Amino acid sequence: MDSQNNNQPHEIEPIIEYEDCTDYVPSQEQVMYEREIQMRMRERRKAAERRRVNRNRTIALILLLAIIFIIVKSCSGGSGNKDESSSAADSSSVSSVSSDSSKVAEANINKTDSSKSSDSSTSGNVSTTGKKIEQINGMTFVDDVLIVNKTYSLPSDYDPGTSAAAQNAFDEMAAAAMNDGIYLFVNSGYRSYQEQETLYNNYAWQRGTDEADKVSSRPGHSEHQTGLTFDVNSTEFSFGDTQEAKWLAAHCAEYGFIIRYPQGKEDITGYSYEPWHIRYLGVEKAKEVADSGLCLEEYLGVTSDYKYAEDMNENTSTASSAVSSAADNTDTNYYADYNTDYNTDYNTDYNNYNTDYTDYTQY
Repeated sequence: MDSQNNNQPHEIEPIIEYEDCTDYVPSQEQVMYEREIQMRMRERRKAAERRRVNRNRTIALILLLAIIFIIVKSCSGGSGNKDESSSAADSSSVSSVSSDSSKVAEANINKTDSSKSSDSSTSGNVSTTGKKIEQINGMTFVDDVLIVNKTYSLPSDYDPGTSAAAQNAFDEMAAAAMNDGIYLFVNSGYRSYQEQETLYNNYAWQRGTDEADKVSSRPGHSEHQTGLTFDVNSTEFSFGDTQEAKWLAAHCAEYGFIIRYPQGKEDITGYSYEPWHIRYLGVEKAKEVADSGLCLEEYLGVTSDYKYAEDMNENTSTASSAVSSAADNTDTNYYADYNTDYNTDYNTDYNNYNTDYTDYTQY
């Protein structure tokens, strides 16, 4: 019997007693706690959603600003264009016809006798290459090309804005470059006398005039003031090794431009090699200069040196006197005091600055 009872399965008594919870009613505190937990979870989800939306908006804004920046850069040259009548009012006194002023702003214009007044132009003067030199209202034209360099300056009130012809030619060139997979844009275009003065003074203060004169023009001597010059893409010397610079050098003459300060001509132009700096001359003239293998000073037969500079605003002597003075090694000229003031003031201040503030770079 005992063995039989041992073989019978035993019922296992539960250790934990289970209660029927079907009728369980949570307390008010528990209900409030659960609601608080749910609210916190909802707030976290909302915060996460807000962060996602803000992040997407930020990315979209950055992309939009980048697109706007590229468009503004490519169009910045055209934005400086001024009304033709306004340009005429600022730069004439040579002629009563407003269209003559815009002609003066173009480098390759074919001037007529009616665009010159007897008291502001001279005739019968030639450069060392036999090209005719004329002065019109303080500006110098050689073979009908407006020349601006270290010898020849522009009046401080000459303010033509960007040349429409130059801008149109650049736009056409940029479109052709784009077809070849090359992206060209205007880094710097028209620059007023006052803007150039500020730029040059900064260079002179930082480096002294000797170094500043190699990379920047003194006010009145910058081609940017003509409205016919553009700095393309980058003003870093490394630009010369890029495909954009090579394309520009090979094709710019086809659209009326030249590389204004070519390599190997530094002693003649007075400036370091600038593969980004192009000057508009018109297609015919640009091709002539490019095919000659000469820089513009050599082609026109003129100098580029501050010691031969003349005050074009006050002195109506012939522009060829600058060429002859170079041959005679004369030092009597308008910029004698100008050079002395800049070299003395800025170089002295620059040296003192380096001596007194040796740690200034940390600022």
